[in-house]
Amino acid sequence: MKNLYVQRAIRIGAPYAATALAVVAATTVLDASGGILAQRPFVPLFFVSMLITVTAGPGPGVLATVLGALIGDFLFLEPRGSLAIYAKTDAIRLAVFVAPALLFSLGVSLYGRRQRRLVATEIGRTRSLLREEANETLRESEERYRRLFETSRDGIATIDFDGRIADANPAFLSMLGYTLTELRDLCYPDITPERWRETDARILRELILPLGDSGEFEKEYICKDGSVLPVSVRAWPILDAQGKIVAVRAFVRDITERRRAQEALKMADQRKDEFIATLAHELRNPLSPIRNVIYVLRRESALTRQRDKQLLDMAERQVDHLIRLVNELLDFSRISRGKIELKRENVDLRLVLRHAIETAQPAIRSGGHTLRASFPGVPMVVHGDFVRLAQIFTNLLDNAAKYTEHGGTISLVADASRTEIIVTVSDTGVGVPADMLPYIFHYFTQVDRTLGRAKGGLGIGLALVRTLLTLHGGTVEAHSAGVGGGSAFVVKLPAAPAEASGAEEPARIAEKSAPRRVLIIDDEKDVADSFAALLQQLGAVAEAVYCGESGVARVAALRPEIVLLDLGMPGIDGFETARRIRALPEGRKLLLVALSGWGEEQVQARMGPAGFDRRLTKPAEVEALGALLSAHPAAQAAPDG
Repeated sequence: MKNLYVQRAIRIGAPYAATALAVVAATTVLDASGGILAQRPFVPLFFVSMLITVTAGPGPGVLATVLGALIGDFLFLEPRGSLAIYAKTDAIRLAVFVAPALLFSLGVSLYGRRQRRLVATEIGRTRSLLREEANETLRESEERYRRLFETSRDGIATIDFDGRIADANPAFLSMLGYTLTELRDLCYPDITPERWRETDARILRELILPLGDSGEFEKEYICKDGSVLPVSVRAWPILDAQGKIVAVRAFVRDITERRRAQEALKMADQRKDEFIATLAHELRNPLSPIRNVIYVLRRESALTRQRDKQLLDMAERQVDHLIRLVNELLDFSRISRGKIELKRENVDLRLVLRHAIETAQPAIRSGGHTLRASFPGVPMVVHGDFVRLAQIFTNLLDNAAKYTEHGGTISLVADASRTEIIVTVSDTGVGVPADMLPYIFHYFTQVDRTLGRAKGGLGIGLALVRTLLTLHGGTVEAHSAGVGGGSAFVVKLPAAPAEASGAEEPARIAEKSAPRRVLIIDDEKDVADSFAALLQQLGAVAEAVYCGESGVARVAALRPEIVLLDLGMPGIDGFETARRIRALPEGRKLLLVALSGWGEEQVQARMGPAGFDRRLTKPAEVEALGALLSAHPAAQAAPDG
């Protein structure tokens, strides 16, 4: 407070102090100058007084006049050095100086006062106009808000800090089925399901109060009739004049239709998955006998003509292509639903690459291509799924063969460091346009290339490559110099410690194995008979029956060591047939193998309780059948007859 007084005193006294200094300085100059100015000192002092009045105000002007008169009398009037005035002329000179100077200061004072009144009046008028404009703007704003409040199709509600619903617009009332009076008798938790109350409290505590905005979130309300309404909400705090939060205003949108649309999309996606699974099953059933018959015909010694062998090779390539397409469809369905799982182990990637090269050889030979492969002489160990890793590189090699003109060159180069393995698959093919490179790994993307269009495909293979590599913690990049410039795909995988590797390439199963008694049970006669013929070629004693009842009866008579049992049979299905076989004394120790065209996730959970030991997916690989015959120990001798 004392400092304030001091500052005020300085602010008021400063002009007067400056005036005194100015007058003293002026009279000193006049006294020192001599001449005419010293003889008429009150003329320059009058102008000094006027100047101070104009610049500093009437008060300092009066002070300048008084000081000028006193000092002028003392220095310039006789007797000098005294304030006494003896000459009449000196008194007149002094009066002529003082009177006009004081009148001038008075005039300036009166003029300033009048101007201040005018300014004050104008300021008052301006403030009044501004106040009226502000009030009008406020009234218009409130009117606009009220119109919005009343006509909005979204609900608007105001909730005070006691949880009471202070106000709600017609849309909000219509959503919940309450009147405003009924709603004001309720608290906010009364219209909120129990499971949402903690979420509401957290959003208020963590978003609305500290940040001033909840952001949009979804929740539910309880309607008057007890039904539950899904809504999206966004809320802001309401502040009073002091900036204190007094309530929360929520904007609410009914999302029932959105939820229905989401459910419809979910159902459509589920139907799509079911369709893909059914399609795969229906395609695998006819593919099984075709592949089996091709294998049997190839083994028949009577087929010695080169033309016959070429036709069988052609049929086998096309069947394998169809099987890969079916498997790609199933993989896409599994991945889109997050159902794919990796069976990880430490794998030497060299074995994976050799397996992929062998699998892709038919496509490479068909195109007349030259394959150049280069691997390190030491193990390249990754922690991954052997089958899925082989699928990655088979897809890349097939893609290179497909999009390379006849007689091209395909290269597969692998290199490894302590932390990373890099495999590059490149070709001299038709290349990829620069504008398509960012999309080459998207599902169902097909580059518009004449050769590629002729080769066909689903546009899934490269997308599966990227997805499977991501699951393995790896990456893939596509490079191309453009159309006609070939392509290169660079795969990077994290390396695993070489000493931890226990992976070995799946052993080749001998086609001839010790005789085993095998029973095939499948309602598709062609499938059952072709499996029997194929197993006989592999050295087994095989027999086929075509329904579950016959299968159960034949188990008791034949006493097989291995039973291949189709799951999707009419009447008694494969699961019930398996349970009945396991109930027989002859069925307790045999190897019971589920045979199905369905994906693994459709049947895996039911296989164990039904008594199955293993599962084969149609069409079964010859190596897998040979492995069954070799792996299962010989049982007791078959009964006579």
